[in-house]
Amino acid sequence: MRLSLIYFAIILLSVASCTNREPRDVVATDSYPEMFPDYEGVTIPANIAPLNFRVAGGPEKVVTMISGEKGSLKVVSSDDRVLIPARQWQRFLADNTGESLQFEVTALIDGRWIAYRPFRVSIAEEPIDGCLVYRNLMPGFQNWNRMGIYQRNLSSFDVGTVINSRLLAGTCMNCHSFAGNNPDNMVLHLRESYGGTILHRNGVTEKINARAGKMFAAAAFPSWHPSGKYIAFSVNRVNQIFHATGTRRATALDLKSDIVLYDTGSHEMKIPDQLSRSDRFETFPCFSPDGKRLYFCSADSVCMPAGFDTVRYSLCSVPFDTEKGEFGAETDTLVSSAATGKSCSIPRVSPDGNFLMFTVSDYGAFPSYNPESDIWIMDLRSRNRFTADSLNSPDADSWHSWSSNSRWVVVSSRRMDGLYSNLYIAYVDNNGIARKPFLLPQKDPGFHSSFLYSFNVPEFAVKPVQVKPYQIARNARRTPSVPVQAGSSH
Repeated sequence: MRLSLIYFAIILLSVASCTNREPRDVVATDSYPEMFPDYEGVTIPANIAPLNFRVAGGPEKVVTMISGEKGSLKVVSSDDRVLIPARQWQRFLADNTGESLQFEVTALIDGRWIAYRPFRVSIAEEPIDGCLVYRNLMPGFQNWNRMGIYQRNLSSFDVGTVINSRLLAGTCMNCHSFAGNNPDNMVLHLRESYGGTILHRNGVTEKINARAGKMFAAAAFPSWHPSGKYIAFSVNRVNQIFHATGTRRATALDLKSDIVLYDTGSHEMKIPDQLSRSDRFETFPCFSPDGKRLYFCSADSVCMPAGFDTVRYSLCSVPFDTEKGEFGAETDTLVSSAATGKSCSIPRVSPDGNFLMFTVSDYGAFPSYNPESDIWIMDLRSRNRFTADSLNSPDADSWHSWSSNSRWVVVSSRRMDGLYSNLYIAYVDNNGIARKPFLLPQKDPGFHSSFLYSFNVPEFAVKPVQVKPYQIARNARRTPSVPVQAGSSH
């Protein structure tokens, strides 16, 4: 009898608990919920992780009803965090691909239920590449010895290590790049303690010394030719200056830069005369998807560091002969710094060859240091250019990358607080118009309040990097590196 009473009491408590979770005497408001991240009106792929978010105002409970053309999903939260079950979310998105979802959020705040204005999220027909590879480092400009390159499964919250400072202490790691978004062909750079370039190609991983002949520094900022046979690099001599006054904390100076071409089969480094002029700074090479042109940024050389805020890069291109491995002599200027009064950097061509995305700032080659930096897009079919207004913010919007189907981009931006760079993903339609971006989803929507590292150099990948971290570390420790031969200049 006593046990029966206990069981009856437990049932009553359970029913009461469930009943208390259901909104009563709801007060409707015409305002959208104040939430973080902001997902109102965004377009997402069907293979993205759950859009978990927090509701402001200190709610005790939140009930969220997500409705689509095919079914609905109810999420009941016991605090301000709306945590969507991953498996249910994945099935729900798959069922509603190409449709829009409605989010109805009701929150219990100070003993009163408030129903917010519903907001909508669209699901695109086109998926996003499965992985995003990026670098995490502290935003203190000098804490380079604590960093890592990581890969995120975009359908979940799983994060894997490509390489980090725990495996290679005292080593700066950057400029990871893949051929056609496929990490089967990959290159990344290491500096300081285990300096060198890690090249992974055709299942072979090796460390090369990417400096030869008259090169004044090791190669950096790579772009793979679609054939996988060549990699275009820039050679840069970069310094930093720190400002004692004003709102800018620091500036990165490119004191000198050229563009070189590496033959992955022969280990030969060519230094083309037209891309290594003494009176010009040439940097940020980018091959077109068909391999017939190389886009790059070029500026008149100025006295450094005195003229650091006067150097402005134009956006240019030259033809490329794949058979001969040579660049043409005629340079085409797509965006002139003299005409715009601005400086272009980081050109990236969409894989379908239709659009060229680049960053524009007041001066210099490193836009992450410039708060006014914005993303621009050029339609290569018409050569019309325009600012990607939906992607930009009052703070620095800089490094960017295209998904392999040309429908998604990721942008590194300091818009959240002006200090930390974070990653924002956006859909781009057939006309090159980008829709409202959304912050890379995290399992805990409070993640950014305690994570002390910036995200930068995001690169989409169609599959995870297959090279294990210990393989990269083992090759990095090998001395000497595979030698690179100086080739002819054309």
